[in-house]
Amino acid sequence: MTVHLWRIASDTPSYTAEDMAGKGAASGGARWNNAGEHVTYAATSISLAAWETRAHFARGAMLPWNRILVRIDVPDVVWAARIVTPRPLPVGWNVVPEGMVSRSVGSAWLAGGASALLVVPSVIINEEDNVLINPAHPDAALITIARVRRFVYDHRV
Repeated sequence: MTVHLWRIASDTPSYTAEDMAGKGAASGGARWNNAGEHVTYAATSISLAAWETRAHFARGAMLPWNRILVRIDVPDVVWAARIVTPRPLPVGWNVVPEGMVSRSVGSAWLAGGASALLVVPSVIINEEDNVLINPAHPDAALITIARVRRFVYDHRV
């Protein structure tokens, strides 16, 4: 059996939607990583992936048309080795914009190299999870990626 994770990504001059090298997150840092640390962010459902990407656009802004729904297939052996962040997390993990509390959790996981996957709660929907993928971990080579379809945001969100 395979676990499916999801991303809504775009093709850019620097990388394709299905690129798993973590260049986007490394370029400036994100919720769970510092700048320079390569990690790929994924969601456990398509709807959460949509909310997570939508959160990065200004209210009332024109939503991009160049988005691709990407399915990430994680073999059971890799999924079984995942690390789940202990809950509750320290106060401040979910501040906006993100700060050092959450970044230190992800950075420590990356530096430790214990697994290819780190399961973290979503700031948008705390009861649902996002998954960080460490592209430098040997198990990351077992993960496959497929472009599913063009993704268009509904104009009401």
